[in-house]
Amino acid sequence: MNLVDQGGCQCGACRYEIDTQPFVAYACHCRACQKLTASAYLTCVQVPGEDIAFSRGMPSSHVRETDSGNQLRTFFCQSCGSTLYAENSARSRVRTLHLGSLDHPDRVEVTTHIWIRRKLPWIKLPFDHRLYPEAGDWTADYAADPTRYRV
Repeated sequence: MNLVDQGGCQCGACRYEIDTQPFVAYACHCRACQKLTASAYLTCVQVPGEDIAFSRGMPSSHVRETDSGNQLRTFFCQSCGSTLYAENSARSRVRTLHLGSLDHPDRVEVTTHIWIRRKLPWIKLPFDHRLYPEAGDWTADYAADPTRYRV
């Protein structure tokens, strides 16, 4: 699937364009993502970092340590606080784009769920999706460019 879209924050101060071949789309149910979104989970798509081009504004960022010990830098609009994407120190050439920031998030199909041991009990997951109790194994998803993937 090729993803061609635009996206940005809620107030419009940050805008980007994307033309890419995504690696994997997933929902993360970890507590950090629940806190980040003030919701049940965060939906994401991992893409080559160079395929995101900002056309307006530049986001600010916040860094936190993940459960695996990596550094996760989340980028957000300084004006409205909307999150846009994240960078993981283990995969410096990949961006984890937050689907809610896309103008057309319906163009991406989420078929994988990670950190389901932390999912809220009322969330029902599709039986035919890939489910991981903790972090996902994206080895097969990165088969076209395995140099970008590191656990």
